[in-house]
Amino acid sequence: MYFSNHKPVKMTKSSAQQQSSFSKQQKKYICINCGHPIAELYRQYTNTAIKTSHCEKCHKVADKYIEFDPIIILVDAMLLSQESYRHMLHNRNFKLNWKLSLVLLLLESFALWRQKGIVSLQKDVLQHEIISEKGFYICCLQNMIDYVIITLILLIVACVQRPALISCTGINKFAVILLKAITIANLSKMFLLPLIVWRENTTDLGANIHQLLVLGHHLLALVYIYAIVGSFKKLQAFLIILPAFVVKEYIKSNISVYLEYYF
Repeated sequence: MYFSNHKPVKMTKSSAQQQSSFSKQQKKYICINCGHPIAELYRQYTNTAIKTSHCEKCHKVADKYIEFDPIIILVDAMLLSQESYRHMLHNRNFKLNWKLSLVLLLLESFALWRQKGIVSLQKDVLQHEIISEKGFYICCLQNMIDYVIITLILLIVACVQRPALISCTGINKFAVILLKAITIANLSKMFLLPLIVWRENTTDLGANIHQLLVLGHHLLALVYIYAIVGSFKKLQAFLIILPAFVVKEYIKSNISVYLEYYF
């Protein structure tokens, strides 16, 4: 029997770090079905022929959305598909979504600005700052503060509840992922568009019901996507999102009064 005389080579700290970083680079995508890290989404053999990769854990197609049109992905996200959430967060360039978030910010700000103007006219109080162009910019600032507050609250909760996940991911990277998640959840605000277009054709009760349905959809989107980002169960995510949303609304209302009074 032949025995090798070569001794096992000890891995130095630098080589271990290089191997760890190489491993992270190799596992930079995730399976949209189970969230397991994967090395690649597909293999391209020719310009027109690709083969999608399968997950080592669940043995399903790792990411079916790589062959889908972005519009279909956005529609699935608005239908609260967790697979589309994982795809948009980890497996896709997010530039289109940043642009879409800007459009949604303007849409939500216009809806808020119009609602305040209607309330002001119904009360026979002509507040020029609210119904003027300046009021629209104040509404935009309020909504941006809204995004920042909810992101900070959920980041603090994740740091307390999931310290191992934060240390593994890195707080800066996790904060960016969480901001992306909030952006995707804000796709619910797209449902405000019918209310803006056909506001004159509905009653105040119908408008309130419409806004309540949009709010419910937005809360569900926050619960679903925060469960993915923070590795929570849906019930745990709901018990976090609901009080966080209440606290955010309380802070936002106080800031809104300050902005409208001083600006």
